[in-house]
Amino acid sequence: MKQFARHLAVLALLAVLLLGKGETSQGLHNAPWKVEPLDIQHAPGVNLLENSNMEQGFYWKYPNHYVANEWHRWWVGEDIPEYDDVRAWRPERYDGNHAQIYFRWGRSYTAGIYQRVAVRPCTYYQFSMYGRNHSVGDKVNHHAKIGIDPLGREYGLYMPSLPSDIVWSPEQTFYYTWGQHTVVAESYSDYITAIAYVSPDNVYTTYDTFWDAGALIELPPSPGQLSAPPDWDSSDFITSVVSRTQPGQLIIEWDTVEPASAQIWYQVRSPAPVITSPITPTGTLLFPYVYLPMVVNLRTSDPLLYPMYTPLDRSSLTHHQVTIDDLTNRQIVEFVILARHPENGACRTLSSGIRQATVVIKPIAPPPQASAIDVEREY
Repeated sequence: MKQFARHLAVLALLAVLLLGKGETSQGLHNAPWKVEPLDIQHAPGVNLLENSNMEQGFYWKYPNHYVANEWHRWWVGEDIPEYDDVRAWRPERYDGNHAQIYFRWGRSYTAGIYQRVAVRPCTYYQFSMYGRNHSVGDKVNHHAKIGIDPLGREYGLYMPSLPSDIVWSPEQTFYYTWGQHTVVAESYSDYITAIAYVSPDNVYTTYDTFWDAGALIELPPSPGQLSAPPDWDSSDFITSVVSRTQPGQLIIEWDTVEPASAQIWYQVRSPAPVITSPITPTGTLLFPYVYLPMVVNLRTSDPLLYPMYTPLDRSSLTHHQVTIDDLTNRQIVEFVILARHPENGACRTLSSGIRQATVVIKPIAPPPQASAIDVEREY
């Protein structure tokens, strides 16, 4: 009897281990993780996936599944495939000696693997992965694709469905050959989830799915513009806007309430007329810089028509500085500051409102000339 009880205890422990690392038995986490913002600094082209080519080993999951390290299994409903390494007797591998396979005979499944990765919010990422699909007999559409969950959610087992806001690549069944799937999406939080997916048509045959050689990279800053805000009204999210000029340049600084990507759209107008009457400065003059008051112009022009913009800054800081070059004295720079950050499960662009600054360059006084008396004293 005692031996039987011990067996029951072992079975109970195995049932608990079924959930395992990063898995849930019902559904998925519907909200992004609430964590402090991460200081993510990615070099261009660096693959952010761990064990991307499945060469760093596999771990065991109940009942008889082997999943590539750092990856996790998921499936919808009760139709469960078996997960495994390709092993020595299977020739199907794309990069190295290992690849993830999951398979089942006679009944289809909706299943895959995923990996959750720390990223910078409101930044574009590209996920690519090689897939391969097998079925016996007539060619079966496996509806294979990969996706990016911009909210970085985790997935589990026996789920009723997947979220509708995952960004998917086009469906491509690579039948008995390797083919690359690719998708690009903007991150909406400090994490994104890279997902591999298949859901073959159910025609009573074999359903073998292979995945290998994944890559997740941060795309370089676009030379283009941020998405326009829903309106151009001044937002409390952008604060402490100041500017100063120095020869040929206008330097603009501001703060954002939270870390955000930033950009300035602007146009440069003709120099203002010269005013000969004395004027008491409203800003603080600090030679050789001139600090100017910021003037808000209510819809003097449409920012969508601004012909110039500064490079997109994706550093996700709370203090920002931009320099506009090639300016001359008394030119007027009309500009709007844009900030993009995650808000309510999406990325939103906010505006500072339309502002302007006049370039004023303080002339440099000539050096004092020596008098005739001073010249005589030198001799």
